[in-house]
Amino acid sequence: MPRPFLVLIVVAFALGTSVAQAQLPNLRRKAKEAGRQAVTGQPAQQHRPPPKFDATMLELNPQVVARLLKGLETRSTMRGAGGQTAGELRRRSSAASDEAASMNNQHSDDRAQWVNANGAAENCVSEELNNAEQRHSQEMQQRFVGMTGVNTPEKMKFMQDWIAASQEAQQAAMANDTAARRRAQDKMNKLMGVDARADSAKARAACHVPAMPAWMRRADSLAAISDTLVVRARDAEAAGNAAAARAAEMTPPQFAMAAERAEGFVALQAAGNVGSGWVFTSIEEQALTARLVDLKKYFG
Repeated sequence: MPRPFLVLIVVAFALGTSVAQAQLPNLRRKAKEAGRQAVTGQPAQQHRPPPKFDATMLELNPQVVARLLKGLETRSTMRGAGGQTAGELRRRSSAASDEAASMNNQHSDDRAQWVNANGAAENCVSEELNNAEQRHSQEMQQRFVGMTGVNTPEKMKFMQDWIAASQEAQQAAMANDTAARRRAQDKMNKLMGVDARADSAKARAACHVPAMPAWMRRADSLAAISDTLVVRARDAEAAGNAAAARAAEMTPPQFAMAAERAEGFVALQAAGNVGSGWVFTSIEEQALTARLVDLKKYFG
């Protein structure tokens, strides 16, 4: 066997084994977390020093809250890219969020059961794919060992292509280039005759991964829609902050700070929320609580 071809085999095998673990078909799928950590305790604000009011941070007393609401109303009339006002976007977001919450409440036990079943199935899939990866790695080594003997154009081309793909994979990994890494991996898979999608489909069928119920897909979709609408509403509101500050008889920084703190207070009232990052005086708590229903129109 000519020496150049032997060198190619050694180099290809070295590159292949060095990237086999990280670069052969990325078949491992991490199991999804099935549980959430419960949060208990008192609001963090009780352990923090009281706020220091200055030219930017106004105390949210009844008069300031009333002015803030005027500014929020003005801001809510600003229109977003789709022609809808910030208020309309907020209302649509709240409606989607409420519908999602209602569905989740109705199926709370069902979701928990699905999460548990799906978590177990995904663990099974991870094990199956890990086994498949090990098989592919062994097949790769066996193929290189079997490359000894008479040199042929087919063997030479395979070695050259494999070395090139392995180098691409290593360079992509060092550059943290996910797209390039995927392209290199596809080339290596093709050379080895590996079908990652087929392996995944086989593993998921063997592990009986449960399909997501239609109601859960709907609830999750509504939650995502709600989040998107909130972002669009905030974009529209940002464009109207100057006009809102004038309506509130505040400077733009004062209005922005007051609105942010008021929104934090509204969020603090939501079930399960034990802290918003803001601290409020007793006067502020009373003033904000008295107008909580009105504030929720803009921050709900």
